[in-house]
Formats: sequence, structure tokens, C-alpha cells
Amino acid sequence: MNPSVSLTFYGGVSEIGGNKILLEESGTKVLLDFGRRMGEAGKYYEEFIQIRSKSALFDLLKLGILPKINGLYSRSFLDYTSLANDGTDLTKLPLDEAEDYWRNTSIEPYSKKDSDIDGVFISHAHFDHIQDVSFIDKEIDIYSTETTKVLSKAITDVSNSGVEYQFYEVKDKLKLVNKTESYKTVFPNELEFKEVLENSDKKCSITCPKSGYVFTKDVVSSIRNYKTKSTGKIGNLSYKIVPVGHSVPGAASILLTTSDNKRILYTGDIRFHGKDEPSMEEYLAGVGKEPIDIMICEGTRVDSDKKLTEEDVFQNIKKKIQEVTGLVFIDFGWKDTTRFETIAQAALEAGRIFLINPKIAYLLYELHRMDGSKYKNPIDMRNVKVYKKRQEGCLYSKNDYAKFKAGYLDNWGRNKAKEDKNLVRIAEKKGIGREASEIVEDLSAEENLAWNLATSHIDNGVTAYEVRKNPEKYVLMFSFWDANELFDISTQEGKIQNSFYIRASCEPFSDEMEIDERKLMNWLEKFGIDYDPSIDEKGNKHFISAHVSGHASGRELIELIETIMPKKLFPIHTEKPEKFKELLKGSGIEIIEPVAGVSYSL
Repeated sequence: MNPSVSLTFYGGVSEIGGNKILLEESGTKVLLDFGRRMGEAGKYYEEFIQIRSKSALFDLLKLGILPKINGLYSRSFLDYTSLANDGTDLTKLPLDEAEDYWRNTSIEPYSKKDSDIDGVFISHAHFDHIQDVSFIDKEIDIYSTETTKVLSKAITDVSNSGVEYQFYEVKDKLKLVNKTESYKTVFPNELEFKEVLENSDKKCSITCPKSGYVFTKDVVSSIRNYKTKSTGKIGNLSYKIVPVGHSVPGAASILLTTSDNKRILYTGDIRFHGKDEPSMEEYLAGVGKEPIDIMICEGTRVDSDKKLTEEDVFQNIKKKIQEVTGLVFIDFGWKDTTRFETIAQAALEAGRIFLINPKIAYLLYELHRMDGSKYKNPIDMRNVKVYKKRQEGCLYSKNDYAKFKAGYLDNWGRNKAKEDKNLVRIAEKKGIGREASEIVEDLSAEENLAWNLATSHIDNGVTAYEVRKNPEKYVLMFSFWDANELFDISTQEGKIQNSFYIRASCEPFSDEMEIDERKLMNWLEKFGIDYDPSIDEKGNKHFISAHVSGHASGRELIELIETIMPKKLFPIHTEKPEKFKELLKGSGIEIIEPVAGVSYSL
């Protein structure tokens, strides 16, 4: 009997991103990506209307941003009463009146005994492919490249700890409890959510992998189980993770083989024009020569034949840097390490220092630790330094910086008791914060390294006043969200003479991004910063970008498809799926434009 194989598309259908594809074969179920549907979420949410953290899954299910799939989501997101301690008084909740506020009974939560989902493949660490893993139960395995795992951790380390950033680390110590009486409490015994540590969780020793120093730490979270072998088997399915080029490191396609040898290729996001990335020939070699029965292919740029290479971007940026006599501002995504390398080399050849933000510095260090032969240590790069912003106090006080903003450590250790081992204890050994009469102790090699890593940006970062003094020495990583830095870099008259802004990222693709682009132009013009504009057919100004897309052109996609010649093709991650039928007319390939929520038997 032939096995039953089906595909159901829950995201990425006639939209860019948000891929969520369920593949089932004779009892084995896997998901191909589980990303945020950015366009759909953007219809409802904005900067001042955020997702409610304690009702996130409920709300996103109602909006259709997340799909109703049994056995996938954590019980703690579907039934908040399950977080109650033994002594919690649940009569404080009006469950009889509004049970659906705290319990969603429309779908079944994950159960280890009766799990419906056997694994989730993540093609890469862009939010539109990974973010909604945050709601998946932590017991479900995640399959990706090692680089995607490292990037997921880095994103978590430098982001807020909210419910939507739990695709690597899961905050699973939250409990629903009665508020204890204290002199600060007006309404004791009312319900509240609180992080509650069991005795076994309250304290542990963690060896810092970066320094070797043993920190004391509270156990407040769990780490998801990422499996990063390039080949393997899940139930009835065999898989192979095939590296691809994209605008974030670690991207991959997923090749699945069913028990009756049907081969299913999910491209993820793909390009062939990046620096040191797989060519089409190398990618095809990774896929293999055996026939592909089903191809699930992205089509972000299926209607565009524009093709630039990263080398073209390098030459454009280098030329512009060399022409500018003042400060160069450059705008690009902090997870795009290929673009970082391009700009760093262009700055080096122009004799300038490239100033980066602490987020990308942290990511580069994590990638260097993973593979020092491929990724350079940012600490050792002679023309790369971290730009040190004035933080909340605007004092350049060392107290204003912590964790990734201060250096390369995400954890400074617990500091609740004198015997706790943490950065404060190391500072005391250095004579910082101790009584003058106390003896300064020599640091061990591990303590010294931990201190130097933790305070690297505090000690070595470049300040705004240093940039203002010698603007011609620098290229500054800069975006709309850094606009307040212009106050500190400018003269008292509010000008930054002979300066230039380079957009080295994608063009706006939403109304919100176009609004932000216009606001950024206002900032630049106010401070006398020049830029290259273009005018659209409506007379609106836009930045001319020094950029290559993270996606293959239409011509490249068609060449790829016609070389592979799958029996069936499902276009996804595109607003123009019908374009595939036009471009592949007469090819003999059956092209199926998927409909959201519909299952396709294969």
C-alpha cells in the first residue's frame, strides 16, 4: 500500500514570508518553517499596539496569524490555569463568566504521550521563518543548521525576553500565584504571574564557554532541542539539510524523502549571487540527481530580472566612501554578516574605521566561536570597533552599560549572596568597589578573560564626541532607530558637515517602512547629511540602495526549476504565484497555487 502523503500551507501563501507548511506521511508530521506572517500582523499591530504577552497565542489564533494545529502549542499558552501552584486560589478568576479568557479548548495542546508533531525544520533565522516557534512546545525538536542555532541564541541574547523571543530559550518558570502580603501590597492574595524557582532551580554553577569562569546562575529557563546534523530520519521521513545563499548566515533548503522514495524539496529563501555562497551548480549537486517529485519554491522576486552581485555592492560602497570627505553613515541589517564583511572591507580600503553596534559585534563573536576559520574575531579586526552610545543616563557612565551593550558576555552571574560567583566578585578582586584597606587579589586567567570580554565595549568603544572630532576617520553603522545619535555627533549648530548616508539594505516593502523612510530623510536633511535619492512615478522620494536581495531573480528561479524539473511545483513566499505559470508555460510541470489551510494529497 502506498503511504499517504499530504501538504497543508498555513502561511507564505500569496504573501512574503510567514512560511508554515505541514507535511504528513503515514503518521509522521513535520513543519517546514514556522515564521511570523509579518504582513498579516502588520494589519493590526504597530509600535503602540503590541501583542499582549499573557494572551498572545489566544489573540494570534483569533486573528488567523497562527494556525489551529493540534498537538503543537505548549499547554501553558493554551490554559493559563495550568500554571497555578497547588495553593493558588483559582476562584479569584471569573472562569464561569469568561473561561475562554484563560483556556482555549478549540485545539489540543502538546502531549508527550500523544504528540502530533514530530519536528520543525527551520530554513533560517529571519523572523518570518522562525519567530512563531516561540509558541511551540519546548519538547518538540527543532532541525536546522548549526549556524541557525547559534544565530537564534544570539538574537535571544540581545533581544528582550518577551513571549515572542522564545525560539531558542524558553522561560518556563512562570507560575500563577496569589500575591503575598507585604507592606507594599494593597491587595494581598489576588492573583499574579510570577517567576517561581523550585529549590533545585534556585542556584547552579555554569561554566562560561567564552572565558572558562564558573558563574553562579539562577535556572529560569530551558533551551530548545536544536538538532543540527545535515542528514537524518524522523519517523517515516529521511531528510537532508542543503546549504543555500541568503542575506543571513546558515540558510538552508530542506530535502525530504518519503518511505516510498518520493523526494520533496523545500527551497526556503534562496539566492546565488552572494559572496562565498553556494552557486547554482553547487546547490544542485547538494540536492542530487535523483528526480524531485514535489518542489516548494520561494518566489519573492519572480517578477524581477535585476541581478547584482555582492561584488557590485562592494565596489559601489567603496567608491562612495572614498568620495566623501566627512562622516559616512551606512544602513544595513545587523544579521546580514555578508554585508558587514563587504562594508568592513570597503572601509579598510578607504582607510577608515568601521563602527558597528553591539548587537552585530555580539553575533560576530558567537559565530567566530562556532567556526573561527570562517568568521573573524571582531575583537581582532584592526579597522572595526564598536560605537558606544550614550545610554539612558546620557552620562557615558560605566553603570549605564550591561551585558551585550558592555561587551561579549550575555550573563554576568547571579548576585544575591556574597558567595555567588559573578562579575561583581571579579571587580572586587580588581579593587573596584572595595574598601581601600582590603587587599587586591590577582585574577585567574579565566577571571581576567571574563572581565575583559564583559567590559570590552566600555573600555574600547568609540564615543560620539570622538566621531565628531574626526568624522573623516569613520564609517558608522546607522539606521532610523539610531536617529538620536545625530544630536551627539553634530556641532552645536546641529550640522554634520560633508557627511553622507548610504542605504545598504532593502527598499521599503510596507506602508510603515515608507513612513519610516520619509522620517529618516527628515532627520538627515535637518542635520545636513547628504544622500542619493530617486523619485517614483508619484513624485515621492526614496533612497537609492547599494544592495543585492537575499532572493534569486525570476530568471534564476526559472533556470533552477527547469534544471530540477519537478513533477509538481508549489510557489510560496510570493505575492505573484501566478507568474510561475506564465514563466513555466509549456514546461510540463504541474504548478499548483496553494490555498491557505487546504491539504494537498500527493
